[in-house]
Amino acid sequence: MAKSIFIVFIFSLLYAASQAQARWTFELHGGEVYNVPMPLQIKQQGYPEIKLTARYHSESFVLPVYWDWRFSRWQNNKSWEFEAIHHKLYLDNTTPEVQKFNISHGFNILMVNRGIEKNTFRYRAGVGVVLAHPESIIRGKEFGNSTDNMDMGYYLTGPVFNLAISRPIRLGGRFYINPEAKTTFAYSYIKISEGHANVYNLAFHLILGFGVDFIQPKEK
Repeated sequence: MAKSIFIVFIFSLLYAASQAQARWTFELHGGEVYNVPMPLQIKQQGYPEIKLTARYHSESFVLPVYWDWRFSRWQNNKSWEFEAIHHKLYLDNTTPEVQKFNISHGFNILMVNRGIEKNTFRYRAGVGVVLAHPESIIRGKEFGNSTDNMDMGYYLTGPVFNLAISRPIRLGGRFYINPEAKTTFAYSYIKISEGHANVYNLAFHLILGFGVDFIQPKEK
């Protein structure tokens, strides 16, 4: 029954989309991130739990760099969007027990957003998942490999929420510059050797990039 309702819902959305004129946009950004210090809990088999307030940096301009891209489908002044962010976390306040705790091949954020355009600003809220590539050394026990580009240790680790505001600046025609401020909050269940870590990340992102309309927007 639930499957049938879901199928009907999807076809209803597709039918509604076909009845209204819409346009698509694509945006690609770079940016910088500030990570708010947040709790980190590490549970490793046979050892006491480790608790600390984790301070992370992101090395946004070091390879692999921070990036954000987004496809949006606009109908009138509202949009449905898919957004992907390549975020990174490097633990600053390591300890004798926590020698390394990085998520540097990607604390990757995949989201569906709902957007609205009002008075030249665009506001959006979204929800999604974190696809993470963890690398750690806890009590001398290593998990993951950040130096091996063929290491495909990616895991769906938990939910993420997004709020953002942007103000597109038209360059003429279909192209525009898009400055944006956003915040993301995520919880992730991160694998370590013989255990796991509970990771909380509250991040503020300042991003800048280019956008393109695939259908020429009408003049207002």
